[in-house]
Amino acid sequence: MTTLIGIAGGSGSGKTTLARALAQALGPSVRIIAEDDYYRCSTAVPDFDPRAHNFDALDSKDMARLAADLAALKQGRPIEKPLYDYVTHTRRAETETVAPAEYVIVEGILALADADVRAAYDLAVWLDTPGDLRLLRRVRRDVAERGRSIESVLDQYERTVRTSFLQHAQTQAEGADVVLDAERLCHALDAMVAEVLERMR
Repeated sequence: MTTLIGIAGGSGSGKTTLARALAQALGPSVRIIAEDDYYRCSTAVPDFDPRAHNFDALDSKDMARLAADLAALKQGRPIEKPLYDYVTHTRRAETETVAPAEYVIVEGILALADADVRAAYDLAVWLDTPGDLRLLRRVRRDVAERGRSIESVLDQYERTVRTSFLQHAQTQAEGADVVLDAERLCHALDAMVAEVLERMR
């Protein structure tokens, strides 16, 4: 029996860090799936321009494939998860085999936004982190890990990220089983993990 857990939050909210800490607390039979790997390949997007494309819109992700993959894992079948290249904005030729596990954690900005994906979860978590901290983390990550310039990150944030967060991402909190207030929990990772585990009991 597989328990599916979805963790959503704004860009830079700490979703990946929380998912990894939760996985460590749950034990060895855990898989983590990054929703970002389900970005649509730029070759399938007409007139794709990375400077203008809204990567935070729901239709930028292949949610139908994610929903199908989660259904397969819940049925005890392995999946071939896509892998996304942030530098070229394309899907890699290779895939990653993900075997069924006792727990599967999905983390991403829009991890709770699609109705079919949301329905698959046994527990839905929203991570609420202040905007200034999220932006700071995003700048650091995109410059260090994705080959971006500070100016390009800030430009994208102003053009699409902030607006999409307000229109699409933030509303996911309403459908979450657990809302983790990072400020209330003093940004303590252990406290956040403990709150999720308590709800799972």
